[in-house]
Amino acid sequence: MIPACFSDHRSKLRLLNEVTEWSLLRKWALSEVYRVKIRTGETRIIKWGGSEMAGEAEIYRQLVYPLQIKAPLIYEYVEQNNSGVMIMEDAGELNLEQQPLPVHFLEAARELARLRARATANLEKRVLTKEIVNAYSVSMNDFLALLDDLLKSPKLTEASVLRKVKKALPARLERLYQTVPISIVHHDYHAKNLLIQEDGGMMPIDWSIAYLSPHLGDLYCLTTEARALCGLSRDEIMAAYLEAAELPADQLNWQLRIGGICWLIKTLRWLAYGGTEIIPGSEAWIPDLSKDVEHLYAEMV
Repeated sequence: MIPACFSDHRSKLRLLNEVTEWSLLRKWALSEVYRVKIRTGETRIIKWGGSEMAGEAEIYRQLVYPLQIKAPLIYEYVEQNNSGVMIMEDAGELNLEQQPLPVHFLEAARELARLRARATANLEKRVLTKEIVNAYSVSMNDFLALLDDLLKSPKLTEASVLRKVKKALPARLERLYQTVPISIVHHDYHAKNLLIQEDGGMMPIDWSIAYLSPHLGDLYCLTTEARALCGLSRDEIMAAYLEAAELPADQLNWQLRIGGICWLIKTLRWLAYGGTEIIPGSEAWIPDLSKDVEHLYAEMV
């Protein structure tokens, strides 16, 4: 039986009527994802997004594909009634969360370095229009504004470290934005969004919150999960990243720290102003994320 979230789209997406099996992969308030089998025996990924998640296909079309980032193909897409449905390539059965081997985490670090370099090169070639770049860019001032919002949130009243970060961050952001080229930020570069390919490569999926910025928050996310899921150290992940990146090790260290701060600010801002209603149980993440800010701040100063 077709899930309720797809009912309004059956007339425009005929493939929905060809599905013989539905396997739920994820279900949140504003997002549902299924692996389906169709009458031909082939499989597809079908994803529904509501509200702010409805426009995910536009991010692929306007940002991910033009920058030549490895990502699943979108076969069909329709948006109506403040929701959108994508029919996508089934690009892999297992993700890194399901098979958290060190070799895969190390390859994920190398793939991140490659995709960032590719995105930067294409941005420098101006493959995106100025309007698209402006629409997806998150500036230094944007991060400072997000931090100001956090300081006003009752959910972060006990995170006194944020006031210390407010004093230290502007100079460090200025250095970042003046010395590191703009690239793409996935912002959810976690094991659940990294598909293991048959050739041993990794394919990032779920680019729904991607944007443009120089920061390395994606590598920060990968290092924290690598340590938790398979015991790899930060240094080991960074070494793998450096294999595919033209960057001195000392520069990577400070970029990782400021990138982690940027990622945490944006993530905490999203949770504090609506995210906890979208993802059940996510309010419990806030104390741990706040502690991560403290640790990075201590390293940064």
